[in-house]
Amino acid sequence: MNYEDAFRHYKEGTATEEEKAFVQSEIARAKALSTLLDDQGLTVKSPKIKEADAEEVRKAKTDFLWRRVIVGLLSVVAVLVIIAAVLGGVFGSAATYAKKSVAVNIEEAVILAEEFAYNDAANFKGTKPFEGENNFMAERAGDIDKKFQFENNLKDSYYVYRVEVKGYDTVNQLEWEYEIDVNAKTGVCSVYKFEREFERNFRY
Repeated sequence: MNYEDAFRHYKEGTATEEEKAFVQSEIARAKALSTLLDDQGLTVKSPKIKEADAEEVRKAKTDFLWRRVIVGLLSVVAVLVIIAAVLGGVFGSAATYAKKSVAVNIEEAVILAEEFAYNDAANFKGTKPFEGENNFMAERAGDIDKKFQFENNLKDSYYVYRVEVKGYDTVNQLEWEYEIDVNAKTGVCSVYKFEREFERNFRY
């Protein structure tokens, strides 16, 4: 029996006894199901989603932050790579100019440094200038450092030899120690570091 037809007949008052019984039976069954679903003992409890949602939100935030950090780091790395490439090109060009401008070799730098150190000590403006013959000796050529000097005008960049020179004043019993920078382009010398010590290792 079709419920819709029976229910229509039931509403219109033209239903047979069989149709009336069928409709009333279906209504009773529907009410029973509704009551069953409303029963607290059978109510389906919703899962604990708040905690899960909070955890998912935390993870989402963490993932988002990490993505931001990674993107930021990649951006920084990209900028650093570009800067390194630019600076590499600049310093590379400057170094090329400096190499081409070298007019003084290490052996010549040693001689210039020894002579400069002696003259500086002999004409010392403080007390007890160097007395006696020039006995200033430089370190071995193989131990001499060559320093790159970068200039704003790349073509003016140059190298200097940093030469350690020592001399001993037998009259005043003083040891003179110099570090002399010799410009590899011009041969001009300058004092980078200077010390005097008594023979007893007492610093003057």
